[in-house]
Amino acid sequence: MQKPMCRTLTCTALTLALAPAALASGFQLREQSPSAQGNSFAGISAGGTDIGSMFFNPATLTRFQGNEFVGGASQIQPSAKLEGGSASRAAALGGSAITGTSGGDAGRSAALPVLYALWSLSPDLKLGFSLNSPFGLTSEYGSDWIGRYHAMKSTMTIVEVAPNVAWRISPKWSVGAAVVARHVDATLSNAVDFGAVGAAYRIPGFAPGAQDGIATVKGKQWRPGYKLGILFEPRADVRIGAAYQSAIDFKLKGEVTYQGVPAALAANFRNGGATPMANQPGTASLGAAWDATPALTLQAEAARTFWSHFKEIRIAFATGQADSVTPEHWKDSWFLALGLTWRPGGAWTLRTGVALDQTPTTDTYRTPRIPDSERTWASAGAGYAVTRAFSVDVSYSRLFVKNSNLDLTATAGGPDFFRGTIHGTFHNRVDIIALQGRLKF
Repeated sequence: MQKPMCRTLTCTALTLALAPAALASGFQLREQSPSAQGNSFAGISAGGTDIGSMFFNPATLTRFQGNEFVGGASQIQPSAKLEGGSASRAAALGGSAITGTSGGDAGRSAALPVLYALWSLSPDLKLGFSLNSPFGLTSEYGSDWIGRYHAMKSTMTIVEVAPNVAWRISPKWSVGAAVVARHVDATLSNAVDFGAVGAAYRIPGFAPGAQDGIATVKGKQWRPGYKLGILFEPRADVRIGAAYQSAIDFKLKGEVTYQGVPAALAANFRNGGATPMANQPGTASLGAAWDATPALTLQAEAARTFWSHFKEIRIAFATGQADSVTPEHWKDSWFLALGLTWRPGGAWTLRTGVALDQTPTTDTYRTPRIPDSERTWASAGAGYAVTRAFSVDVSYSRLFVKNSNLDLTATAGGPDFFRGTIHGTFHNRVDIIALQGRLKF
């Protein structure tokens, strides 16, 4: 009788394993090229100013000659503050208020490194290597905040390693592909109201809010994927690129551990193996660039992320318990960007751009682990050629994020029965500064 309750609470701790936060739309990290960030990534699928465009479209490698190395990082500073928040226990548990703080600022700064290399086997055949983190999250609430039964600490690191190849098959057409190896490492925690659990099952001495504990989940896994791209150059001043990045499904090898479990509930809250199962979405993109003058390039980008592939978080238990399932109901989303690059002469290159980044979440299903909302990018950047072989780029972006409503209700038999009802509005903001160096050899 108590096993379904145990699975529900375990699933609470896992809800974020592949589903987060205020850094980017959904849990996607678009910050994969410090130079292209200055254009808000407009036109990146048609090729940027350096080989960092291979992350978005491997076919763009044919635009570059010789050998090249690019290394850089983006410093991401998100802010997610809950305003007007209130929380209470389910009516069947007495409906009492869950007291505590508003959680403070759940956003945590993170450095996102990138690394690229190009080897030109011939003028038309290129090999590339990329090291990125295409998805990820870092967020943390205080242990005494009102939503502690929904989420506390959540970290997710994803590393992607990809060899790339591109071939110019004619003066106007190039194709490219990449084999992707992606690794997920997740650690997630939330409080557990053991007092409410015991009271729900009429165990003497238990009362809601009187005996809190902590559930922590850790999991890791490598999985393969792929990228395909094409580049069309109808004229010397026009480029059009299209690419697809595959979805990757994960079954993390992990474990669940509990702290502060009362003796009367020890048989139901056991440490042990768990396999969270969730899907990372595929993405299709289309980019264009037009050299309107020798000094000015206009760029545009449209990308569709197929978040509807992310239907649920499913957890299989090594103890033989039935799977626990949390529906997500995410929807596909668009990223649309416009930008320009200006070369005023000499060693300088200047960039700017704007973008609209839709959220895949909805008010109905948004959780404290995913205070995501639609955002608008405004970016600017500059590049400076120190020598003919070495250049540096710096970019800054402010993401203006719409307020996101939190409106979860604890109902009997529902996934939030022991987590509690919580309402409020998240005020979100993101600042990003990026720096890179480029070496030709």
